[in-house]
Amino acid sequence: MEEKQPQFRDIPRDFHSFEKEGLFTHCIECERDLLKGDCDYVIEKAFRNYQGFKAQDVIFDYAICMDCAMEIQKRMSKESMAKIQEYMQKQMMERQQELSNRDLSNVEELYSKCMFTDVDKGACEEYQVFAFCRGDQMNLQMPPYMVSGPILDEISELLSDETRDELNGFFNKHFSPAPGMFEPDPRLILI
Repeated sequence: MEEKQPQFRDIPRDFHSFEKEGLFTHCIECERDLLKGDCDYVIEKAFRNYQGFKAQDVIFDYAICMDCAMEIQKRMSKESMAKIQEYMQKQMMERQQELSNRDLSNVEELYSKCMFTDVDKGACEEYQVFAFCRGDQMNLQMPPYMVSGPILDEISELLSDETRDELNGFFNKHFSPAPGMFEPDPRLILI
């Protein structure tokens, strides 16, 4: 019997596939079997809340193996990557104390508020959640997190046209959202 390691927890339902209503089974890019447990992968889900109503839509969701995610990152411009890394480091430094005190035993709490602004996901018009996983387990060494719409907008503004085209190409290859769902572009991060 294989013993579970303490940094791994079952993947919460919030990170299950909306379409398949269960765990993500394959990498969106290369179709690698993610549940075999022989690779790390990321789950990204985007949500839209309808303020004033108890309604929410999943805009998109997917799982991508780290090999494919790294390949896509390599195709992003060096300028964009440098700006995003600088932005993230600055934001993380400002919240270092708060983030280091997070309770890793309360997994849902980890992604209930924006990692950068502490705004609750219920107060966001749009937000995205991210989780690092292996097999059917979430890896808490890289805790799940949420990014609010305004922060996604700020990150999007840092992207070069080349990088924006690369991310739009990935998005268009895999998704076909309703017209007008994204104005002007989808806010895809790819870790």
